[in-house]
Amino acid sequence: MNKKKFGMRELIILLVIVLSAYTVWPSIQVHTKKGEEKQTFLKENPKMGAKSINFGLDLAGGTAITLEIDKTNIKGDDIKDIQEQSLEIIRNRVDQYGLSEPQISPSGDDRIVVELAGVDDSTAKALVGSTAKLEFKILAEAEKFTQVVGLIDQYLTRQTTDIVADSAATDSTAKDSTVAKADSAKDTTKTLSDDELLGKAPAAEVAATDSAKDSAAVEAQPASEVGVALSAYYLSFGNGGFIAEENVEKVKKLLATDGVQKLIPRDVAFAFGSGLEPVQRDSKIKAKRLYLLKRRAEMAGDDVVDARPYRVSDGVSAGEVAVSLKFGGIGPKKFSAVTAANIGKQMAIVLDNQVISAPVIRDRIPNGEAQITGLDDMAEANRLSVVLRAGALKAPMKIIESRSVGATLGEENIVQGFGSGAIGLILCLVFMVAYYRLGGLIASFGMVINTLVTAAVMSVFNATLTLPGIAGFILVVGMSLDANVIIYERIREELKNGLTARAAVAKGYERAFGAILDSNLTTVLTGLILYKIGTGSVKGFGLTLTIGILTSLFCAITVTRSILDWRLAKADRTTLSIGSGFKAINEANLQIIPNRRRFGLISMILIVASIAFIAVKGFDFSIDFTGGQVYTVQYQDSDKHEKDLSKALSAAGISGTKVRTLGGTSANSYQISMRASDDAQFELKMAQAFEKAGQKCEIVAKDNVGPTIGKELRFNAILSVILAWLGILIYVWFRFGKFGLGFGVAAVLGLVHDTVITLGFISAFGLSFDGALIASLLTMIGYSVNDTIVNFDRIRENTAVYGSSNFAETINKSLNQCFSRTMVTSLTTLFVCVILAVMGGSSIRDFGLVQCFGILIGTYSSVCICSPVVLWWSKRFKKGV
Repeated sequence: MNKKKFGMRELIILLVIVLSAYTVWPSIQVHTKKGEEKQTFLKENPKMGAKSINFGLDLAGGTAITLEIDKTNIKGDDIKDIQEQSLEIIRNRVDQYGLSEPQISPSGDDRIVVELAGVDDSTAKALVGSTAKLEFKILAEAEKFTQVVGLIDQYLTRQTTDIVADSAATDSTAKDSTVAKADSAKDTTKTLSDDELLGKAPAAEVAATDSAKDSAAVEAQPASEVGVALSAYYLSFGNGGFIAEENVEKVKKLLATDGVQKLIPRDVAFAFGSGLEPVQRDSKIKAKRLYLLKRRAEMAGDDVVDARPYRVSDGVSAGEVAVSLKFGGIGPKKFSAVTAANIGKQMAIVLDNQVISAPVIRDRIPNGEAQITGLDDMAEANRLSVVLRAGALKAPMKIIESRSVGATLGEENIVQGFGSGAIGLILCLVFMVAYYRLGGLIASFGMVINTLVTAAVMSVFNATLTLPGIAGFILVVGMSLDANVIIYERIREELKNGLTARAAVAKGYERAFGAILDSNLTTVLTGLILYKIGTGSVKGFGLTLTIGILTSLFCAITVTRSILDWRLAKADRTTLSIGSGFKAINEANLQIIPNRRRFGLISMILIVASIAFIAVKGFDFSIDFTGGQVYTVQYQDSDKHEKDLSKALSAAGISGTKVRTLGGTSANSYQISMRASDDAQFELKMAQAFEKAGQKCEIVAKDNVGPTIGKELRFNAILSVILAWLGILIYVWFRFGKFGLGFGVAAVLGLVHDTVITLGFISAFGLSFDGALIASLLTMIGYSVNDTIVNFDRIRENTAVYGSSNFAETINKSLNQCFSRTMVTSLTTLFVCVILAVMGGSSIRDFGLVQCFGILIGTYSSVCICSPVVLWWSKRFKKGV
């Protein structure tokens, strides 16, 4: 960079920082609020919620349910169709329930995963487990709609004192009837431009009043709706008109008030449309339709036998998309009568009290076969056909896994997760500044920017942050210092070799780039495997790990380099403050290679001991792997209750349970686990047992995992570890030239060594073996190979300079040159992991413990085990492989 010049690189960095801050702002606004305040804010500002990072259920509180199709007597071709139908039904119900940040997605070909924040276990199961109700209803006449809305407007704006108007006077005497063929009538009212729509206030002027009577009336209504006419919320007035997205919850609340309900005639009811849609073709404004329907259904969904999307091939509608609809049984007769009686009217297709579509009946349809045309695109046609077929699902969905976390526990997890992470990162920053002086301060600034950019990328992807995800986020930010450590150690070496400060910085970044790229990409590989194979919080951890490593590359290579260049360019500085380090590690002369057999013996002892622990003691598998039920109970006192809980369960005749204390948390919490039970009343019996025994505790979380899920998780855990090994072997082989396979084999043997010994540690200390622990194992693998590859990169570089005639000496020299970097990186990452283990809460305590042990054993293997294997390989295969 030229002296005092603000160039393109600096402009890009500034833009990235500004854009990141702008992107993260919605997340800050959403997640700085708690409880009801947060839920209200999200409902009133749905666009803000859509732009923020989602919190997983372990942070937000709520319920996650996995549903599986009962494939008994079902053809293979029908399974995917049933999954699509069930997805649409569940989305429709959740949308109607008004939940914030719901996560509904298919899993494989026969499962659906539903995550509902802020919903308890029983409500969630009722929401997704009940039978779908598909109906066909006629829209109320325009006159009826105008009368009802007019009465509600008068009541809400206090233009009449008769708040219990005789709704019978407005009852329709017209014959009720129903639906059929047609063009979808998307708009029945005046068309407005986007500017007009946005310019229209969503609320009427509030009538001022000073009287005590009016004040009392005001108190009887929700404050935000008092004095606001219902018609004022319409972007386009009419039956089926649009309500702005941000006003939907306000209108729902308004229509649910007792006073408004008394004004709605008994033969009609309001119903919202399903999902958001553009208010006009090509409009960017999206809203929900609000219909007034005749309450009595003309037909039920079980009369539908088939519905398929297609594209019209001839006639005036050629090229348009449509849905063919077919009725069976006595359906054609019903349909013929309904269509004959309601020609020219709109028929609403209603699923679980939400209107999916409202086509116009053009004429009588006698054969039970209709076509719905006028649809926007094939996606809408597909969705409508799926909903229509949902009236006759061919197979039920059964719940095979459910997890529930109370809101209180979720808030506690947030405080402990972020709090422990902040302390760990502050320790890292203090150490970096103390050890590298100005360089450490610059690295710390880069780490802050990395945190901001990582959060921004997660916001852009609308990623879900879980408790293990917080641990991963903090761990990645701590590990991101590794790139700066590699660079600074290289700069120190170049300064010792007599280069000027500016030349040393340029050379240091150049020579460090290869090691930084290789070591970080292998960690990204483990993150991608976690994201692809993992489920729930483990998947979230994998995504966080991947994003964090990639953003750390950007910050280490561009942000810190830019600051260093600016610092050196200013006043033509020839010196650089990056500290001198500790002489003991800077000038280390460890005899690793000469003592390789001793290190090999130590490793063999550790491996044998680990295998013995695993064989004799085994693992404390969580229900993630075995299937079963786990309940977390919490006391408000500080006494020990583990024995009290066991006695209470035993006295009630509940056997096969295991009670353990949850450490690492400020609350007095215990975990009760048992094998899978078919007893639907088990939770009630357990609560009664505690009450009878005088145990004043509360169930704050519960998990229920079926045996099928457990088997799959065991398989996926083993597969993910093996894939990580193979991926790293292939990558290192590809990157390290002549002896690439030797380096790759050495790296994988080191990982096998670390994995076996870490598994022995888990077994010996009885840590709960769950999905988060698998994430920890894979992270340990990524960290270990990161350290190993930095050493390998130096060996490769020195071999190119000194040749391979005395390869053993070259390896030993390379290890000593990297020793300072190895120690500093291990210390900074340990700071974070120790704090996570001590203060991170029960859910990530074991994660932190495994990471601490993994860092120690990984550092040992990368220095003392992997490099000697490379030496052995070079002697065994002298020509290279």
